[in-house]
Amino acid sequence: MKRRGANQTRSGLARGPGPSSPLATEPGLGIVRALDLNSMNNTSRPRPASTGKSFGLAMLLLTLVLGFLFSDSLKSGFVLFSNDGPLGVAMTDALKLPAAFTGYWVDLNWVGSNGTTSPVSVTYFFLWLLGPVAFLKFYAPITLLLLGASAWAFGRTLGLRPAFCTLGALAAALNMNYFSNTCWGLGTRSLTLAAALIALAALMNRRVGNRWLNAILAGLAVGMGVIEGADNGAIFSLFIAAFVVFQSFVEGETLAKKFVGATRLGLVAVFAGLIAAQVLVTLLGIASKGSVDNIAAPAEERAPELKWAFATAWSLPPVESLRVIIPGLFGYRMDTPNGGEYWGGVGADPLAPSGSAGRSSGAGEYAGVLVVLIGLWALAQSLSRSGSGATVFTDRERKHIWFWSAMFLVALVLSWGRHAPFYQFVYKLPYFSTIRNPMKFMHPGHMILIILFAYGLLGLSRRYLEGAKAATFSGWWGRAQAFEERWALGSLAALGLSVLAFLIYSGARSGLTRHLSEIGLAKDAPLEQIARFSINEVGLFVVFLGIAVFIVLLLQAGVFAGGRAGVAAGLMGLVLVVDLSRSNTPWIQHYDYVEKYASNGVLDLLKDKPYEHRTTVFPLRMMQNQQIYILNNIYQGLWIQHHFQYHNIQSLDMAQEPRPPADKQAYLQATGKLGSRLWELTNTRYLLGLASPQFVDVLNQQLDGGRGRFKLHTPFAFTQSPGSQNIGAQTNDAGPWAVIEFTGALPRAKLYSQWQVSTNDDATLATLGSTNFNPAQTVLVKDAIAAPPSTSAGVTDGRVEITGYAPKHIELSAQATVPSVLLLNDKFDPAWIVSVDGQPAKLLRCNYLMRGVEVPAGAHKIAFHFQPSLTGMKITAAFTVLGLVLCGLLFVVRPPVPENEGAAVAKK
Repeated sequence: MKRRGANQTRSGLARGPGPSSPLATEPGLGIVRALDLNSMNNTSRPRPASTGKSFGLAMLLLTLVLGFLFSDSLKSGFVLFSNDGPLGVAMTDALKLPAAFTGYWVDLNWVGSNGTTSPVSVTYFFLWLLGPVAFLKFYAPITLLLLGASAWAFGRTLGLRPAFCTLGALAAALNMNYFSNTCWGLGTRSLTLAAALIALAALMNRRVGNRWLNAILAGLAVGMGVIEGADNGAIFSLFIAAFVVFQSFVEGETLAKKFVGATRLGLVAVFAGLIAAQVLVTLLGIASKGSVDNIAAPAEERAPELKWAFATAWSLPPVESLRVIIPGLFGYRMDTPNGGEYWGGVGADPLAPSGSAGRSSGAGEYAGVLVVLIGLWALAQSLSRSGSGATVFTDRERKHIWFWSAMFLVALVLSWGRHAPFYQFVYKLPYFSTIRNPMKFMHPGHMILIILFAYGLLGLSRRYLEGAKAATFSGWWGRAQAFEERWALGSLAALGLSVLAFLIYSGARSGLTRHLSEIGLAKDAPLEQIARFSINEVGLFVVFLGIAVFIVLLLQAGVFAGGRAGVAAGLMGLVLVVDLSRSNTPWIQHYDYVEKYASNGVLDLLKDKPYEHRTTVFPLRMMQNQQIYILNNIYQGLWIQHHFQYHNIQSLDMAQEPRPPADKQAYLQATGKLGSRLWELTNTRYLLGLASPQFVDVLNQQLDGGRGRFKLHTPFAFTQSPGSQNIGAQTNDAGPWAVIEFTGALPRAKLYSQWQVSTNDDATLATLGSTNFNPAQTVLVKDAIAAPPSTSAGVTDGRVEITGYAPKHIELSAQATVPSVLLLNDKFDPAWIVSVDGQPAKLLRCNYLMRGVEVPAGAHKIAFHFQPSLTGMKITAAFTVLGLVLCGLLFVVRPPVPENEGAAVAKK
């Protein structure tokens, strides 16, 4: 063992920007006071820029990086692809803001549903401010910028110097987990993390405000995360709650302080609930009523193993945890070109036959090699007791690093879902079976990696940049300390093993190709290209790992000490930007929305007074036909999710509905078996099917009892120009597809002179499904109203027409020959109010699902208005304003002076 004298060792930190900076001391010199050493450093270091200016420069840099990545958004007519929030949805009349803040009725799918009110959230604020097109252009980079700003504020509260706060901002904004989800249309995930970082910054802040106000701010931030992220926000709240408990019972020195800490947890929870009041009722309702038990499937199919398979399909296979450090090991998106197609196991049905399971990748997991390496350095250093006489972290900081490392393991193993024995215990807890996606636990997992990265930057800055003189790399080994030697040998060994693994993997290309052919990829998948792509990604990992290892070794050697600290920050920033940007590029896809959403002859027909009819498609399960298969694919994948939304065409179908409500399941069960009865009752006038007389005859004979109510209306053919993302429809005389009119569908609004009171839901459903019941002559009313007068028997029903239509306000004009019941074939909901001639009237529940009202004889004006409770929205709005006021505290945090706790150092 080499003996190091005073001339062979570097001084440790003087006063760092941390909340309780320790001092690394030379043997025999004792503890050097931070103030004295800091005074000496001030003579040779320029005065740091103000926090505000540093923050502004950091945001400018991040804006330039994001602006470059999303530069195609500046093109006229182009918007960013969004799977979960496409332009068509943003353009629907139901979502027009600010009106949707006071009520949102989903009128384009099924027979309508209650969207309550649009959340008072960052996402909806930008949708209102920018409008749908600009929102799709800029929402993704804006949310990532806000995420970077929150990470910068968290780092500043932690004690990082501004340049290293900027590194944390880059690591957060370009983290692939959040970047890919944001590009998938889920910028809410980035905003949820931003809220979580604000909450943690408030909880850790000891120099601005008071800890009770900071706890309130943390609660408001947690609540905003729930508003943005729903169940994702709830998952984050569990980790933040665990941190508060950790602070209370691990950091608390006395029982009284532990009790105070526990009280802070209660304060966080209360204010989180207050700001999230608007969405909590809906979220809890989904959890309690819309669990996997309510999947629309026959009872015999809802076995426990199927519920488990459904709930855990989006589990992260343990081997795919390598995606955290190798971004394209298993590919990227399903449509990534040049071999980048995803071929992993996420989304696969565990009960499907081997080789036929599907897969789904709308998200990546890459955190950045440099980020992970520096986070590991922080953990290793926190566990080290040897070195220059002290670790670079205080006892408090070391405990924080251990806590977050343990929490990362929790998040990781839970994200494995069905692939490991841990998630089954969480799954049995209340509401957890509704999450459906164990991989969501990787969201807080990546937050933790960013936190550990920040601690690593803090330790490296203290130990090797501040209060030390610059040195050369040569001769470093002779003055290296025990920990530095172990770290150097360990990191170089890891690099060597990575090179060896790359060589072995690249030599097994034929075996990898064979494996790809066995796992159910498409028959035309370029297997050789996919294998080569995966191998190249491993090679790039080795390159960036080598760069990261070299940077850390240079830091440890003192090459960037003193005035060169900015060079170190710049070099690490360059590596982060290059590495994370190149790996995130496959997730960024723009398209020409003008061309994609262009109308056609079929859409022109369906969007003409769409509130008077609904549209559906002939179910694929009823006929295994190639043309029906193509029709269903285009209808489900393009028209319902995009064109129908954009043109406000009303459809009976839902693009996705993992948790169908119980009343819908019961209704479908009662009416769906008779084919045309469901379409008759729901005002489904148009059916997309085949343009052949034989097909129409089959519909009339098998689904309509030979009544001949299906008529061939408009034949058409699908068209697509080369390179176009739009599939058009050109009307013709031959087909092969057609719009078929079902003349037996009930009108959207109809007057009945005959009605029947049926207060028992089971009896009502049985009657609706009976062949002896004629829904064109009689309406079933749930409410106890007077029977129709005997004089109305045989009287012709009156006339009614819709004179004004908006998703949450409908006006009708009726001419009733006798006292009647007006049936509106839209879903009943108590949030609707109705008036007749301007006077309030009782809203009736008709035909089990629909709504109606009693109308006296004569001419009348009827209005239905959607008016949900605004109490939750008002509470959320008020506490959002309070949160914004408190949030300003985090951006004026100055580097805290050393505290008594943890100021002493362990002697060598």
